[in-house]
Amino acid sequence: MPYPNAGVDSNPASTTRIRFPFLPAGLFALLLLAVYADPLFARRNFVGRDLIAFGLPMEKMVHDAWSRGRLPVWSEDLSGGRPLLANPSSGSLYPMRPLLSRLPFPWAMRVFPVAQWFLGGLGMLLALRALGASAAGGWIAAATFVFSGVAISLVCYLPNLPAATLLPWVLWAAARPAGEIGGRAVPFGIVFGLLFLLGDAFVVAIGLLIAVLWIACEVGRRERLRETGWLLAGLGLAALLAAPQIVATTLLVPETYRAVTGFPVREALVFTLSPWRLAELVVPYPFGRFWTLDDRDVWSSAAFRPLYSTIYCGAFAVVAIVALRKDRGTGSRFARTLFLIGAALAIVFRFVPESLREKTSWIPLRHPEKFSAAIVLGLAVLAGLAVDRFRSGLRRPAWVLWGAALIATAAVVAAKFPARVGALAASWTGASPGAALDAGNSLAAALAEAGLLWTLTVLALALLPGGRGALLAGVAILTLVPIAANRRIARTAHEASVLAPTTFARTIARRDPQGAFRTLDERVYRSLSPLSAVPFGDPYRIESDRQAWYWVTPALWHRGTVLNLDPDLGDLSRMSSLRRASGFAADASSGAPFGALSLRFGIRYRDQPPLPGFARFGGDHLRDWDENPDSFPDMRLLEGWREERGPVEALRALAALSPGEVVVESGDPGAGAARPGRLTVLEKSPERLRLATENPDPTWLFVLRGFWPYRAIFVDGEKATAAPAQLAFSALRLAAGRHQIEWREEAPGFALSRWGPVLFALASAVLLRKRPAEEARS
Repeated sequence: MPYPNAGVDSNPASTTRIRFPFLPAGLFALLLLAVYADPLFARRNFVGRDLIAFGLPMEKMVHDAWSRGRLPVWSEDLSGGRPLLANPSSGSLYPMRPLLSRLPFPWAMRVFPVAQWFLGGLGMLLALRALGASAAGGWIAAATFVFSGVAISLVCYLPNLPAATLLPWVLWAAARPAGEIGGRAVPFGIVFGLLFLLGDAFVVAIGLLIAVLWIACEVGRRERLRETGWLLAGLGLAALLAAPQIVATTLLVPETYRAVTGFPVREALVFTLSPWRLAELVVPYPFGRFWTLDDRDVWSSAAFRPLYSTIYCGAFAVVAIVALRKDRGTGSRFARTLFLIGAALAIVFRFVPESLREKTSWIPLRHPEKFSAAIVLGLAVLAGLAVDRFRSGLRRPAWVLWGAALIATAAVVAAKFPARVGALAASWTGASPGAALDAGNSLAAALAEAGLLWTLTVLALALLPGGRGALLAGVAILTLVPIAANRRIARTAHEASVLAPTTFARTIARRDPQGAFRTLDERVYRSLSPLSAVPFGDPYRIESDRQAWYWVTPALWHRGTVLNLDPDLGDLSRMSSLRRASGFAADASSGAPFGALSLRFGIRYRDQPPLPGFARFGGDHLRDWDENPDSFPDMRLLEGWREERGPVEALRALAALSPGEVVVESGDPGAGAARPGRLTVLEKSPERLRLATENPDPTWLFVLRGFWPYRAIFVDGEKATAAPAQLAFSALRLAAGRHQIEWREEAPGFALSRWGPVLFALASAVLLRKRPAEEARS
């Protein structure tokens, strides 16, 4: 039977107003301040997983642009220069980022995740109020979602964190009482508009799933068509609000590696949820300390690799999904269905046949484990609803106590017979047989922790039906359970050990104060060094990522790279082709091929030989620092060049170029030379260049910035067009004489798309002014 709701009318078409949960929201903010006092008040920054290698450097480029009052349209430190705003991974237009650009970068990166978790919790409080839940139910839903293993793991994936924490707001927009199109379409437009700005396709898909499921499961048949129309209207508004991002990304995608070359299905499915990981709903970390990056901390890495450290979100969530499996109250059917579909989407791709895994992925997206956000959102809603059901007379399940006892017993057995239990676990999950003892020991500790957490949950269940004091105690226990299990995921380290430049970065900054040269991580072109495998007590890969110049990390110190790896597969296709072809340079007789790309500095392990043209000038106990004297600045007037028809011919010509020569795709094959000229840099920023040149002969100006058409270039006030140079970069033809050059990077399509948010505001104002006839008459 349905249970009474404790807040508002559960009819989705009702015009009943919902009071804003000021007190729960304020208390939830205080809880977050207490749980994350470490980073917020102790000059410590979050670390782990992709943060130093990718997340923080990307945020730094966006933050720096906004702090200068510029649109973050371009990155000059990554892949020799590539689009930034148009890349959806940057989320450059998400309002929180320009807002936090007023703070110093280290502070902004401490506040950003906590602020996003608060927004996620606030959205859940409002969504549960819209479902008719009590304040206690909304609180437990918020705590279950925000302190879930998935939500906390997202601190390591900053491009994805804000989108996932907006998902409760999609539910709020779908479930809130509204009697007119504006009341539903405008909230949908705002929430989905923000999701579109953040560019996470998986979360957008989950958001659409939430909205559609709500209509299918919780709206009467007569109202479904109307609600679907309101959703479609909201999506139209969202497209207007996010038009600058949507248009820019649409124009970028055809130029990228993802679209032109693609990647194999195997790579797309690297992070897919194993069915065995559903055990994490009961036991937080049965497979090892997945929150570190040290393989010695886990016993199951051979069986599967995790994107999220755990999907655990508290034992009460498991109690809720079992206890409410037949419940027909508002939101129950929706939440159960969302949980099941989310689990299916996160897991099903694991069963793609091996014969298909080497084929090119038909969708340029990666990591289906991201659908786990739907799992924890469904469980969080059920947990919130279950609080009220148990307070309204639902009997406490006896199996919960027996389950806690069984888990505790299993912990004792695993501790007494670790090898046997571990062998059984390794055999079941497909892990290496040699991991049996580690598996047994890990399972013993994990089961012991889970047994304690389940025992606390049993105690909380006993307290929920009591008076106000008992209720508060029960809610406090249920809140602390996921915090106790998952807070360890969000590790921190002192600001200086995370963000301060390395000794090598400071050294090359002194040798190249103008930033005219780039750095090459030579290890990419040499066999693996035994020194790289030596454990140095760095389980969160803080220092190893800081010392690696093949990730995005050097952008933290505004030091650039060219032939770095491409972790988000966001490079322009030409750059990816150049990277694949660059292996010939490692076998060249000199460092000229690298020098033509302004690669003056190099870093490698001490037991690796330097690349051609590079010679050691310093180092530390692990690494040698090299310099290539045959390198050329990132902007220069060419004294020798070759011209070719197109990219195929240019690629062939690369290996035969003389030192200092550049191949330009002018369409007219030939060779040229010019006497030395003079180049003066008047302004150099990622978004804009202003240059003065004096060249006695016709020549080309080479600029180490990725070639693509969405930029404005003026020579002496006249519009000019660049040509592809060195396959991936840009060159500008100059007549003999003196010239003033202005070079502006642009967001593709921004001249038109910038009016989208204006139209969104106008359309929203019109819709919100409409009122039902009954309300107008009153």
